[in-house]
Amino acid sequence: MKKPESSVVKAVNLLDFFTNDRPNIGLNELSRLANMPKTTIYRLVSALEESGLVSRCREYDTDRRYKLGIKLFELGMRFQESFELTKVALPLMRDLKKEINEAVHLVIRDGNEAVYLEKIEADHPVRLYTAKGRRAPLYAGASCQVLLAFLANSDIQRILEQPFKKYTEKTPSSKEAVWEKICFIRANNYAISKEELCLHSMEIAVPLYNTSGHVIASLSTAALLLEMDDSKMQYCLKHLRKYSDLISSEIGSIKSV
Repeated sequence: MKKPESSVVKAVNLLDFFTNDRPNIGLNELSRLANMPKTTIYRLVSALEESGLVSRCREYDTDRRYKLGIKLFELGMRFQESFELTKVALPLMRDLKKEINEAVHLVIRDGNEAVYLEKIEADHPVRLYTAKGRRAPLYAGASCQVLLAFLANSDIQRILEQPFKKYTEKTPSSKEAVWEKICFIRANNYAISKEELCLHSMEIAVPLYNTSGHVIASLSTAALLLEMDDSKMQYCLKHLRKYSDLISSEIGSIKSV
């Protein structure tokens, strides 16, 4: 038995009716195309309008018509940037892993969380919190804190209003502790965390920049804390910075074509 479509699916499916030949559509026409009552169409389109996925055509005030909204462009650009970032970063992440022989991660922000977009395992994999697709709060772990640190202060304040979850005894548990980390990251352009998401582990992270100079991801390595002495930490940081520059440069070369 076919599962009935949810309101979200019905609303998103309406976007398919907007084409190059039909850039704006009135409610009556949309009702006919979708084979739905006009009252249902109005409710669904109102939800799309509120989210920015469609917008009113003000030049048609006498006939309520809609066009695709700017939010779709923003989402498309975000997807393209993530796709290009992965395509560029993966081969260089493999080279970085060979240099330092530790796990290497590519982490991006998704709302109030960080997502491990890619991970290259070390030749001696150890059990760490990190895994491709795994999510983590922006306030814990070096790769996540780098993403948080370069947001606007107002956005940081809003994110830090959420409850703090304790993963270990070392997980930051107050706004003051997180702001102290942010100040260090902004001043030094890297982050270090010890046992904040996983016991016995240490993570080092640096930011990745797009062509506009905005931080779009973090590049990091994680290893067992006992194996990461100061000499090894400095060695890893040196190579993280080197490959951060290479990846950021490659992103720019793709976007300038």
